[in-house]
Amino acid sequence: MQPVTRRSFLATSTAGALGVAGAATIGAPFASAAAADSSDELTPSEAASHSGPTMVNIVDAARGKVEILTGKRTIAVTDKTLVARVLRASR
Repeated sequence: MQPVTRRSFLATSTAGALGVAGAATIGAPFASAAAADSSDELTPSEAASHSGPTMVNIVDAARGKVEILTGKRTIAVTDKTLVARVLRASR
């Protein structure tokens, strides 16, 4: 049996599925937070350059602390608007 890592647990759990669904429904804010860009829409080249699953892990909702897991990277972001949109999308 393979050891369970945080990434593999999130990828196979319901929370991971919600994170992927949330990230898919809020692609524009995710791209904005990660790239520090104020654009509301992904450009066709930005959308085409993304491959594989991306998960959003809300670390501290009150402070807007988020971890974005994509590929083999974890990116820490503080974005209260992103947290609010993810939580509303997951209702």
